[in-house]
Amino acid sequence: MAYDAATVANRFIELAAADGREFTPMQLIKLSYIAHGFSLAIYKRPLLKEAVEAWRYGPVIPSLYKRLKTYGSDGVSQPVRANWGRKEALEDEDRKLLDIVFQKYGHLTGIQLSHLTHRNGTPWAESYSPDEYGTDIDDKLIRTHYATLLSK
Repeated sequence: MAYDAATVANRFIELAAADGREFTPMQLIKLSYIAHGFSLAIYKRPLLKEAVEAWRYGPVIPSLYKRLKTYGSDGVSQPVRANWGRKEALEDEDRKLLDIVFQKYGHLTGIQLSHLTHRNGTPWAESYSPDEYGTDIDDKLIRTHYATLLSK
């Protein structure tokens, strides 16, 4: 099942709170993107309902960015409102995936996650053009990249 990006981000907010921490908007966006990538690689299906775009500082989920930008670089302690205020429940396998992504990548700062997701050879690097704004990153590129990471 594909979810509103807020549903995915809210699971990360919940996990961070249980660990006595808060994530910044950048961390939430990057962690949501990484989880989407692993869902494509493992389950062969998108985790997110919307396309990820190639922005200057890496992959961005536009609707999540818009909902979080008021936080600036501060921690996000409250759940993010989903589209139309509709709350979605995560399927068990998706919840487990998000928990694993949190365990593996949740200790990284927003800057570290940004560097990780827009290195040379990443889907972002293959999609980004400084002269264009809002270019979608093809899910096939994302799936191939994360499948390669899994095989290492």
